[in-house]
Amino acid sequence: MLQSERAHQPLSEEELNMLEAFLASTEAPEECMNSLEMIDGFLTAIVIGPEVVPEHRWIKYMLDPENQKENLFKSPEDESRITDLLNRHVIAIDTQFENDPEAYLPIYEMFGYSEDEERQIAIEEWALGFILGMELSHEAWQPLFSDESTAMLAGPLFVLGKVTDDYDTMSQEQKDQMIDMLDESILGIYAFWQQQAAQEEGEEG
Repeated sequence: MLQSERAHQPLSEEELNMLEAFLASTEAPEECMNSLEMIDGFLTAIVIGPEVVPEHRWIKYMLDPENQKENLFKSPEDESRITDLLNRHVIAIDTQFENDPEAYLPIYEMFGYSEDEERQIAIEEWALGFILGMELSHEAWQPLFSDESTAMLAGPLFVLGKVTDDYDTMSQEQKDQMIDMLDESILGIYAFWQQQAAQEEGEEG
């Protein structure tokens, strides 16, 4: 397969496992986002959000949020391998939203979990990853929160990511309803930023 063709191929299960193994290993910075679910949520926010975030910035934030490392990788080989995997995952998310946003699935919906609690932790990590993606471009995301109707789109993220105290007071049925709302919330956020971009283009035209 040509390099350019491979760049547009979604990560295989083997490659996802390779990425997860790196994140959990001593090769990765200790404070990095260390689950595939969190990284998928984070990168989804980067892809559908209001501004283009330079690769070096989101990789730095993902692997070294405390900004303590001069070198994120212990070898050029690690850097090339992991950066390639992350970029391909970004491209896969972006391609899905470009071609068929309604069919987008967060990574926790692609995996099978043996226990309900394990799945709920995965969803929590995904939501928290998305929130961190918003936080990386905090100012640029503010228009979403300036109106109550659009701010509500982020509600399930904050509840399921346990950023608010609501989760612990909810019944299981309420938690399940919030999880069901999450997909629609992500599509709503994507549509909001698409509309914002179209308006800005119209004003410039």
